[in-house]
Amino acid sequence: MAADHLEQHTTCECRRAIVTGALALAVAPFAPTVEADVNPRTVRPQTGDRFVFMTGDRKGEPIKPADLKVGDAPTLAYPVDAASGTVRDGARTNLLLLVRLDPKDIAAGMQANAAEGVVAYSAICTHYGCPITQLHASGGKLVCNCHGSTFDAGNNGENVVGPATRRLAVLPLKAVDGDIVAAAGFSGPLGPPQQ
Repeated sequence: MAADHLEQHTTCECRRAIVTGALALAVAPFAPTVEADVNPRTVRPQTGDRFVFMTGDRKGEPIKPADLKVGDAPTLAYPVDAASGTVRDGARTNLLLLVRLDPKDIAAGMQANAAEGVVAYSAICTHYGCPITQLHASGGKLVCNCHGSTFDAGNNGENVVGPATRRLAVLPLKAVDGDIVAAAGFSGPLGPPQQ
């Protein structure tokens, strides 16, 4: 009797496994895959990404270190997948600003995130989400022209003035074969705090 019960139990488990497997195979073509749903234009900056101009006469052209001068306004840019050439311009949060600073104006803790005096940040203000486009007249500070929040470009984007309550997210950089590329993803949250 115990042997009959064990045989029935084993048979039920086998049938259940077969039915479950058959259902999984039948539904598999309709199940979305994570990779299929990812739009390469919306992926956040990745290690090795290059940069292109977001606006102006050179929109879409690669940004070279020589294009960035100490004292110039921040350059608005998008990251570009180096392998595929895909510009990651499909998400507002991928808008970046690149600015070249005098090396003496880059704090010791920020040096590892800079390349040839160039630093990169999310261009989305952490107060209300406006794009940051200005360099303070004194240099070294990034200014949001919506509400005046000011961030220290040489010190991890720390908020120094205005209504923003947190720093800008840093995009670490490195120099590779004469280009400036992303060394990692963003360090810190993007845009204003979620309510």
